[in-house]
Amino acid sequence: MMKAAQALSQWFAQFGLPVYLDGDVPDDAEAPYITIPLREPNWNGRAAFQFTVWYHTVSNVEPITKADEIIGVIMQGTRIPFDGGLLVLRMDEDTPQAQIIIDEDYRGARISTVLNSYHMPGE
Repeated sequence: MMKAAQALSQWFAQFGLPVYLDGDVPDDAEAPYITIPLREPNWNGRAAFQFTVWYHTVSNVEPITKADEIIGVIMQGTRIPFDGGLLVLRMDEDTPQAQIIIDEDYRGARISTVLNSYHMPGE
């Protein structure tokens, strides 16, 4: 599971923002940043995978703009190789692509995707 989380963190870092696991954002972290869940489906299955882009702003423009950028890359499916396996991230056709999250002076765009994981069991 940690190999997959590291691969996802590295992949999301291409968008120029720090990446943290949900619930593991340092107290001194400054937005903008991306939060991702520590979640991996069974070795040959899929799971819902929602991540959030956070900005310290009262406007929705910045998080929506960054969400659009990331969605554009993921759209038809993105392959993320890691040592011993492969992850495939694609948009979830059964849920809205993104929704705005409001938390005091922060705005986030939560993006709904599907994550497939292909590797030998226990890897």
